[in-house]
Amino acid sequence: MKFQIAISAVLVISCGLVHAYDGDGQPGCKSQVELDIAVFRNNWDATSYWKCETLDKPATEFKCPSETGFMDSLKNCVSWEEWEWEKPVAPISEAD
Repeated sequence: MKFQIAISAVLVISCGLVHAYDGDGQPGCKSQVELDIAVFRNNWDATSYWKCETLDKPATEFKCPSETGFMDSLKNCVSWEEWEWEKPVAPISEAD
Protein backbone atom coordinates (compact mmCIF):
# COMPACT_ATOMS: atom_id res chain seq x y z
CA MET A 1 0.00 0.00 0.00
CA LYS A 2 2.80 2.45 0.87
CA PHE A 3 4.40 1.70 -2.50
CA GLN A 4 1.16 2.61 -4.32
CA ILE A 5 0.92 5.88 -2.40
CA ALA A 6 4.53 6.71 -3.24
CA ILE A 7 3.99 5.95 -6.95
CA SER A 8 0.81 8.06 -6.95
CA ALA A 9 2.67 10.98 -5.39
CA VAL A 10 5.45 10.75 -8.00
CA LEU A 11 2.89 10.70 -10.83
CA VAL A 12 1.02 13.72 -9.44
CA ILE A 13 4.26 15.68 -9.10
CA SER A 14 5.44 14.62 -12.57
CA CYS A 15 2.15 15.62 -14.18
CA GLY A 16 2.38 19.03 -12.51
CA LEU A 17 5.89 19.55 -13.85
CA VAL A 18 4.96 18.56 -17.38
CA HIS A 19 2.53 21.47 -17.55
CA ALA A 20 4.87 24.02 -15.96
CA TYR A 21 5.85 26.96 -18.15
CA ASP A 22 9.44 26.51 -19.32
CA GLY A 23 9.95 29.41 -21.75
CA ASP A 24 12.28 32.33 -21.09
CA GLY A 25 9.35 34.65 -20.32
CA GLN A 26 10.04 37.22 -23.04
CA PRO A 27 6.75 39.01 -23.71
CA GLY A 28 5.71 40.06 -27.18
CA CYS A 29 4.45 43.43 -25.86
CA LYS A 30 1.29 43.03 -27.94
CA SER A 31 -1.11 44.71 -25.53
CA GLN A 32 -1.40 47.89 -23.51
CA VAL A 33 -1.51 45.75 -20.36
CA GLU A 34 2.01 44.49 -21.08
CA LEU A 35 3.23 48.04 -21.66
CA ASP A 36 1.63 49.09 -18.36
CA ILE A 37 3.27 46.20 -16.45
CA ALA A 38 6.51 47.02 -18.30
CA VAL A 39 8.96 44.57 -16.68
CA PHE A 40 8.89 40.78 -16.66
CA ARG A 41 11.10 38.07 -15.23
CA ASN A 42 13.63 36.34 -17.47
CA ASN A 43 12.88 32.76 -16.49
CA TRP A 44 16.25 31.52 -17.70
CA ASP A 45 18.46 34.15 -16.04
CA ALA A 46 17.71 35.49 -12.55
CA THR A 47 20.12 38.39 -13.12
CA SER A 48 18.10 39.89 -15.97
CA TYR A 49 14.57 40.92 -16.89
CA TRP A 50 12.50 41.87 -19.94
CA LYS A 51 11.07 45.34 -20.49
CA CYS A 52 8.20 46.24 -22.83
CA GLU A 53 8.79 49.69 -24.27
CA THR A 54 6.95 49.71 -27.62
CA LEU A 55 3.67 48.12 -28.64
CA ASP A 56 4.07 45.14 -31.01
CA LYS A 57 7.87 45.02 -30.56
CA PRO A 58 9.35 42.22 -28.44
CA ALA A 59 10.66 43.16 -25.02
CA THR A 60 14.30 44.14 -24.55
CA GLU A 61 16.52 42.30 -22.08
CA PHE A 62 18.15 44.31 -19.27
CA LYS A 63 20.70 43.17 -16.67
CA CYS A 64 20.31 43.79 -12.96
CA PRO A 65 23.15 45.60 -11.18
CA SER A 66 25.98 43.47 -9.85
CA GLU A 67 25.14 41.33 -6.80
CA THR A 68 21.37 41.47 -7.45
CA GLY A 69 18.65 39.32 -8.98
CA PHE A 70 15.24 40.18 -10.42
CA MET A 71 12.09 39.38 -8.42
CA ASP A 72 8.95 39.40 -10.52
CA SER A 73 6.63 39.93 -7.54
CA LEU A 74 8.48 43.17 -6.72
CA LYS A 75 9.20 44.10 -10.36
CA ASN A 76 12.68 45.07 -9.28
CA CYS A 77 16.24 43.86 -8.83
CA VAL A 78 17.02 43.02 -5.20
CA SER A 79 20.07 41.87 -3.28
CA TRP A 80 20.69 38.12 -3.21
CA GLU A 81 19.86 38.13 0.52
CA GLU A 82 16.33 39.36 -0.34
CA TRP A 83 15.88 37.34 -3.54
CA GLU A 84 13.57 34.32 -3.49
CA TRP A 85 12.76 31.83 -6.23
CA GLU A 86 9.30 32.31 -7.75
CA LYS A 87 7.38 29.93 -9.99
CA PRO A 88 7.76 30.90 -13.67
CA VAL A 89 4.62 32.10 -15.40
CA ALA A 90 3.91 32.55 -19.08
CA PRO A 91 3.79 36.13 -20.35
CA ILE A 92 0.49 37.55 -21.58
CA SER A 93 1.83 37.27 -25.13
CA GLU A 94 5.06 35.73 -26.37
CA ALA A 95 7.64 37.12 -28.76
CA ASP A 96 7.43 35.67 -32.27
